[in-house]
Amino acid sequence: MDYWASKDPTHVALYWTDQSLRSTKKLTYSHFSRQAHRIAGLLSSLGIEQGETCILILPRIPEWWEIATACLRGGIVMCPCTTLLVDKDIEYRLQISHAAAFIGDPTSVAKCLQVRKNCPDLQTVVQVGGEVGGEAVDGAVDFHLALSNVPSETQFPVPLSLSPASPALTFFTSGTTGPPKMVLHTQTSYPLAHALTGVHWLQLSRGKIYWNLSEQGWAKASWSFFSTWNCGATLFVHDDRLAFNPRQTLEVLHRFPITTLCAPPTVYRQLVLDESRRFFATDEGRPQALVHCCGAGEPLNESVIRTWKNMTGGIEIFDAYGQTETIAICGNQKGNKVKPGSMGKPIPTVPLTVIDGAGNVTKEGVEGDIALEIRERKNGDGFFGVFEGYIDKSTGTLDRKIKDFGPEKKYYLTGDRASRDQDGYFWFVGRSDDVINSSGYRIGRRLFLYGWKPWCQGNEDRTLTTR
Repeated sequence: MDYWASKDPTHVALYWTDQSLRSTKKLTYSHFSRQAHRIAGLLSSLGIEQGETCILILPRIPEWWEIATACLRGGIVMCPCTTLLVDKDIEYRLQISHAAAFIGDPTSVAKCLQVRKNCPDLQTVVQVGGEVGGEAVDGAVDFHLALSNVPSETQFPVPLSLSPASPALTFFTSGTTGPPKMVLHTQTSYPLAHALTGVHWLQLSRGKIYWNLSEQGWAKASWSFFSTWNCGATLFVHDDRLAFNPRQTLEVLHRFPITTLCAPPTVYRQLVLDESRRFFATDEGRPQALVHCCGAGEPLNESVIRTWKNMTGGIEIFDAYGQTETIAICGNQKGNKVKPGSMGKPIPTVPLTVIDGAGNVTKEGVEGDIALEIRERKNGDGFFGVFEGYIDKSTGTLDRKIKDFGPEKKYYLTGDRASRDQDGYFWFVGRSDDVINSSGYRIGRRLFLYGWKPWCQGNEDRTLTTR
């Protein structure tokens, strides 16, 4: 942030628009650099110390990025969570993370205050926006009022005790196979390593304007945060709080000079439906500056990729693969032919492979476990775009999920399976624990969950059987 601010004080970091698209803001790297100093100082004055956890629940407003950058500067461990959480969800996360601070909008703060008495480690609650009325009304601090007392020229030096390996972020997984788990990242495993995501998959650089549709509580939003600003690009944000609307998505692409789009496959499937295609063909529905599209979350079928390419005059959708636990570790990249349905190839410097049950690299076309080779890092070299581990909720110790197959054969197993073709492209198969057998056939559990949703609603973790 400080680097790009020093290069050009007018360089835009965040291009923001509200729900209606009528109000916009262009905030520079200099703005966020200055705010990071001020807010880090404010958080310190509120007693939030380096190494303590702060849960952050805000919609897509500029303050999210201001506070996130300040937390990194001060060594506060930021834990972003989705605005969809109810009070019991917030209580669980506060208790398990032992969070000392909670920062949210009026809605999330109200939920937090309902359960605060059950969270003994929680010391400070800060509300962004709404009518707080000043100091400690209902136990919350008014963020903007408190910040107004911090001089604009405030300097907050990065603590000398902060190192590349210091904790920086925790994310709660979605909990599809049990209670949500806490994923721990360092000051480099996301904040720095996502430069690889930005350069190789998103193809970002100064002058590019990147729009990611993910909500702020998910790791994908942090992917965009770090990928964009490492590359000196501009992050576009639409403060959309309504259900997804393909027509409005096309309107945004038309009205704003967005060069790069990243959306989940389900969005692209909506954008290629007949109604969307008809609107796309009009003057009001055609993108203004779009040149690169990306997708992640699940494989996209070839027909959607082909239709979108025809609609846009040749723009292909670049699939990629990564997890909350990692950066983008495999993807379609510039200079490589896109094979529809493929995850692409490993991102440069990422030691990604496919192994069998004995830890041996599989042959071409043979299914196996997607794995990251773990090598001892010396003098700062080696791959570091992978999490430190899952934080054990009872002991606080780390489970790194590294499997040792013998001397110099250690792997982080992603829990997913794939095969690799003769050209080095990876092809996703499914989750390792999502497969059941029926009369000798291998069937993905996820197919049952989606196909028989009324039967399994609320019972996603039950063992499924077939006859």
